[in-house]
Amino acid sequence: MENRDNNPLYGALNQKLAAVLESSATTPAWQEAWRGLGPDTTEEERLAVYRAIRDAGCLPADAGFFLVSWQIDAVTLQDTDKALREHEERLEAIRRRYGLDEDTIFDPGEAPPEYEEAQGQVDDTWDALYATKMQEWGEPEMARLFRTDRAEFERRSEAGRRFFHPHDVEDEGEEDDWLDTLLEVVVACVEAESPMGPLGMRYWEEDNFWEIWIYPTPVELVGGRHDGEVVVPGFSLDLEHLRSAFESVAGFGWKALGFNDAEGPHIFVEGVFQGHEVYLQVLAQAPEDEEPALKVDTTKRPRRRE
Repeated sequence: MENRDNNPLYGALNQKLAAVLESSATTPAWQEAWRGLGPDTTEEERLAVYRAIRDAGCLPADAGFFLVSWQIDAVTLQDTDKALREHEERLEAIRRRYGLDEDTIFDPGEAPPEYEEAQGQVDDTWDALYATKMQEWGEPEMARLFRTDRAEFERRSEAGRRFFHPHDVEDEGEEDDWLDTLLEVVVACVEAESPMGPLGMRYWEEDNFWEIWIYPTPVELVGGRHDGEVVVPGFSLDLEHLRSAFESVAGFGWKALGFNDAEGPHIFVEGVFQGHEVYLQVLAQAPEDEEPALKVDTTKRPRRRE
């Protein structure tokens, strides 16, 4: 029993809920509403369905807790731009003052005091907004737990998350294995049309949803009038081979260069790879801060045949 949700962000949830339906002796009241979820469903509509599923009692208590609290998080995110703008602007000003970027991580006690204060205000404002959303959606006990016993709130959320994501990889070495396999798949799809170094990879993960960038590393020319010039290697990509490597594909296409695409031209694949929900982007060229991985001597001449 499936629904029309084709966003891999909900893939693991939908698989588990479909299994719950299949094992039910009677048809749950929430079946039709769940099957109606799709790309046009609002976050609030999805939350109403998830609350109905939780309230039906067909899930373990922690799984229902996670399902609802996770979706309230998504509802809350819609209001963060306005609620956090003032604090985020202050934080950004402090970053510029100290030459920091958004990915800078400090050990405890090492951040500038004003940075820690501004970050604390962002976190506190988010927490207050999140708890308020729980109250507004009729979840006072959930809000109370979040405010008064954060450790228990996180324990229940994690226990519930594992109900929907039982195959999460805990060992970092194993986690690297599937990422390495994905990189090898892309390498096998690439045919170089000029000197080319190894492919680079970057990734970001949240709630078991992976956004991954794979790209050709730059090539530096050595010698001659182009000495020191950094160029993009030419290559072609076997799209059918790439697509077939995924267990399921929800989106597959090409994006040309545009004002809103910082990654530049790229192929994207949205789907499931070895049990992981992935949004893969194969870029036409490397990110601007990527260093050359190959040097090519342009002064060399091909050997004359004897």
